[in-house]
Amino acid sequence: METLVVLAVVGSFKYLAASWIRLKIKKRFRYFGTVSRINLYPVKGCHATRVNSAKCGSLGLEVNGVKDRCIMVVDTEAGIGQYLRHYPKMTYINITVGREDIVLDAPDMESLTLPRTPDTNQAKVICQIHECKQMTRDFGDKAANWIGRYLGNDKLRLVYYMENTERRTIETDKLIREGNPNISPEDKISFTVASSYLLANERTLEELSKVVTEPVKMDNFRPNIVIDGLLPFEEDTWSQIRIGEDVIFRCQESCRRCMVTTINPDTAERSKKNEPLKTLKKYKEKVGGIPTSFGVYAAAECGGQVRVGDQVYVLN
Repeated sequence: METLVVLAVVGSFKYLAASWIRLKIKKRFRYFGTVSRINLYPVKGCHATRVNSAKCGSLGLEVNGVKDRCIMVVDTEAGIGQYLRHYPKMTYINITVGREDIVLDAPDMESLTLPRTPDTNQAKVICQIHECKQMTRDFGDKAANWIGRYLGNDKLRLVYYMENTERRTIETDKLIREGNPNISPEDKISFTVASSYLLANERTLEELSKVVTEPVKMDNFRPNIVIDGLLPFEEDTWSQIRIGEDVIFRCQESCRRCMVTTINPDTAERSKKNEPLKTLKKYKEKVGGIPTSFGVYAAAECGGQVRVGDQVYVLN
């Protein structure tokens, strides 16, 4: 009996201590805004799939068991992953995530229905993505024929990310060596560039839109979670962000943008003026922050469900 009493007391103490720690952490955060948009990109390079809620895990957003950027187009002849940089018309491919499958639709093409993951009997394919070589699983000939016909290259195939490969980018390794305290050796990613999450701020887009010489949309920057915040550019200073009561992200670094942002997400045309990249470089230098950066990379410290309308709190 005495042992049970001691265990009960110890258990209660641990619970109260944990509750006190959680409360102390929460008090350090300040209100910044609300989640205005959640974007899932099941196939890297294709159009955003808008969702009202998603699960946050170590490898990114997840809806009905389908993870963000878990599928990729691969040129088997070159052995390299392909996305908007290579085929701008991929922006016309819309993805619908069902309870049991994934459906791809594109102009003048019949719908392609895929299982959430390829059959384990399908071949494994080694490919390169952002300077990293990775083992992937092929989706089969039907998927390959569909994407090959749409993009006009019969060497293309659709492949799936294999989680046991535990990919980490060369850039991540470089930042760890340089001593970036926000980067952890445990940060794993799928087919993304450098991180599992990209967060963006509506106010920053508004300020950029005032000075850029061509129309620019949030879709140019392909973020996962968009925040309707109070002030522009503050995302460059965040160390942590909390969404709702439980989901906490560790902000890793500002996202340096590339030429993909110059592709119009509605027309698939590249900007002849190299916008918004050209203006973004000069403007960020003027207002402070990393030139050409827009949005912030983040890793999920505490996972959970995020929803449009959730309140967002930040820690600088």
